[in-house]
Amino acid sequence: MRAKHEVAHVLQAHWPQVENCGGINSWQLRTLGAILRCRTRAMGGHVDACSDCGQVRVSYNSCRNRHCPKCQGRRREQWIQARQAELLPVPYFHVVFTLPDTLNQLAMHQPRLVYDTLFEAAWQTLLAFASDRKHLGA
Repeated sequence: MRAKHEVAHVLQAHWPQVENCGGINSWQLRTLGAILRCRTRAMGGHVDACSDCGQVRVSYNSCRNRHCPKCQGRRREQWIQARQAELLPVPYFHVVFTLPDTLNQLAMHQPRLVYDTLFEAAWQTLLAFASDRKHLGA
């Protein structure tokens, strides 16, 4: 079953803008190009023929890029199922900690400092909330 809308369709509709976007580096452009061409004639293909009934089917090759939703969909589902099997039978809370975009440049140049500081602050915040009964019912 094929998806009604695919990332490749969006890329195809806007490829000139993608190629000329100043904010995309060459590695990202190659990745997007692979996703655009994945399982199309541009990637080449092969013919599968059933020796019993004679039915012939052309299959186009995949890009095998780790970022491609077509190529990695099954692996992603397997990974999700494996993580779900590890979950304990207790309620979970999803908590997100973000940084202001003004710290992006610092995070690019000093990632260890920025992320160590973020995780320490997040941990201290979680401890403070968990020790206060009015938060999260802890």
